[in-house]
Amino acid sequence: MLAPMARRPPAVVNRLPTLLGRYGMSWGELERRTLLPPRLLARLRVPGANPRLAVAERIAAALGVPVEAVWLRRRS
Repeated sequence: MLAPMARRPPAVVNRLPTLLGRYGMSWGELERRTLLPPRLLARLRVPGANPRLAVAERIAAALGVPVEAVWLRRRS
């Protein structure tokens, strides 16, 4: 029998839900400002969400912050 594989933590820390709460912005408002589909935004609610750079830039611009304020690279 094989030993279970150890789960590695996500490569990034997703601060998007926290920032939306801090700025008082709903997910619907973020959708309106970014013109991103709701299904894509729904995937970004999980802690380890790691979007493509173009998506990350659109979201950061809608919040008025740099990309690095929303997604932090986890140090190994």
